Amino acid sequence: MKHLGYNGRAAGASASRLIAGSACTNVERVIRPLFVAIVGLACLAAGCGQSVPGPRAIDLGRSTCAKCRHVISSLDAAAQMVYKDGTVRLYDDIGCMATDPAALRGTGELYVQMAGGKGWARAEDVTFASPAGARSPQGYNYFAFPEEESRRLAPDHWARGWHDLVTELGRKR
Repeated sequence: MKHLGYNGRAAGASASRLIAGSACTNVERVIRPLFVAIVGLACLAAGCGQSVPGPRAIDLGRSTCAKCRHVISSLDAAAQMVYKDGTVRLYDDIGCMATDPAALRGTGELYVQMAGGKGWARAEDVTFASPAGARSPQGYNYFAFPEEESRRLAPDHWARGWHDLVTELGRKR
């Protein structure tokens, strides 16, 4: 006895045509490469999006400045350059980093300690001022502040960006 499908035809012939018809294989031909392309782009984006690690903790009293070699005893004017591989160059003074050729090559992310121990920030994201009477470990006497605070504290009311600071300290030394 032959089994008939809902349309009166033999069930085996029409079912296989419906399941594996030409329309389904065309969809597979489009979907597979599209899926592979999407997964590939996602993997590529994940790899390209790898960022430089954030700032590292400084072991006060043991870590030394990469430029002047003095022991870092305070975070007040500390700075650091972090490379993609996780290695770090530490500085006891923002001015040491701003005048260090290795830091200025731009191969890592530059971080500075916000004045008053308010945490680490990217050097590009803050401004710098030299408030009257403030002293940093190596005498550069610049500290990182939010822009409005820099303008208020700087004797000339100029909130210096990172590149302004590098230029100014490069002329002084």
